[in-house]
Amino acid sequence: MQNTYKYPLYKIIIYLMLLLIPIDMLNGILLTNNIILPVSVAQLLKILLLGLIFFRSFFFPKDFFIYLSCSLLLFFPSILQAFSQRDFSFLPNDFIKISRYLTPLLGFLFFRSYIKNGHSIKRILYLVFFSYFLLCFNILLKHIGLGYPMYSSGNIGSKGYFYAGNEVSALLLILSSIIGFYSFNKSKFLYFCYGIFSIITALTIGSKTSMLGILLIFIIIPLKKPTLKRIDIKNLSTFFLLFFSIIPFTAILIWKYIKTTQLFNRMNYFYEKFDFLTFILSNRNVFYKNALKNYQEKYTFSEKIIGVGDYTYTKINYGIITEIDTIDVFFSYGYTGLIIL
Repeated sequence: MQNTYKYPLYKIIIYLMLLLIPIDMLNGILLTNNIILPVSVAQLLKILLLGLIFFRSFFFPKDFFIYLSCSLLLFFPSILQAFSQRDFSFLPNDFIKISRYLTPLLGFLFFRSYIKNGHSIKRILYLVFFSYFLLCFNILLKHIGLGYPMYSSGNIGSKGYFYAGNEVSALLLILSSIIGFYSFNKSKFLYFCYGIFSIITALTIGSKTSMLGILLIFIIIPLKKPTLKRIDIKNLSTFFLLFFSIIPFTAILIWKYIKTTQLFNRMNYFYEKFDFLTFILSNRNVFYKNALKNYQEKYTFSEKIIGVGDYTYTKINYGIITEIDTIDVFFSYGYTGLIIL
C-alpha cells in the first residue's frame, strides 16, 4: 500500500473540503430561520469527510493506531460512567464530542500523509485562500446590511451567514495565520495588505478574540526565533519598530474605530460590571472556579485522574462549561485527556 497516494481519495477529500464554508453558510441560514433537519447539512458533510479521512488511515497502520488509541482512552471514562449510572443513552453524544476534540489530530495525520506522499501543497493553499476570502466576504456583508450580527442585542458585530460566532473568530485566526506566514515569505507588501484586511475583518466581527488574536498573529510572524549564540540586530530593530510605533498606532486606530460603534457601549457596560480579568475572559474565570469546586468536591480519586466524560461533567456543572478547551478537556477526561490534548 505504499503507492496509495496514486488513489483519487486524497483529491476527493480536498475537493469536498472546499464545500465546508458554503455548506456552513447554508446551515447557518437554515438554523437561523428555525428550519431544523434531523441531521444538518453541515453534519452530513463533516461525517462524510471524517469517514473518508478515517478510512484513509486504514492504509497507514501507525496513523490508525494513534487515532484509535486516543479515541479509546478518551471514551473509557464515559463507558465507566454509563455502567455506574446505568444509563447508556448519552454514549453516542459523548463519542461525537470526542470526535470533535480529535478532529484536529485526524486532520493533521491526513495532511502530513498528503504532503509526504508527493502531493502538491498548492492544492492546500487554494483551499486555505478560498476559505479565507469566502469567510471574510461573509463577515464584511455587515457593511451593506446583510448577514447576521455576532450579538443580536444591539445588532453588534457580524458573523456573516454562519450560525456559531465563536467558531467564526477561531477560523479567521487559523486561516489568517497560514496566509500571513505564506505571504510574509513571498512579499512584505502583500503581508501588510493581508494584515490590514484581516484586522478590518476582525473589527467587523466585533469579538475580543478575533481583534486581539489577529493583531498578535501579524506582530509575531515577522519575528524570527531568538538565539543565544548571537544577537540579531535586524530582528531586534524589527521588534522595537513594531513595539514602539506600529503596534501603538494600530491600537489607537482600532480603539478610535470601536468608540464609534455600538460595540463600545457593550464593552463599556461589561467593563463596569466586572473586574478586568472577568471582562477579558467574558466570565469564563467564574465558570472555571465553579467547575473547579465541583471537581474537588464531587469527583472520586480515580475520576480526578481519568475524568468523567463530557456528559457527566456537563451534568455536574448544571449545563455550564468553562468554554476554555484545555480546562473543559481536563474536567471531562482528566490528566489522560490533558496529555493527549
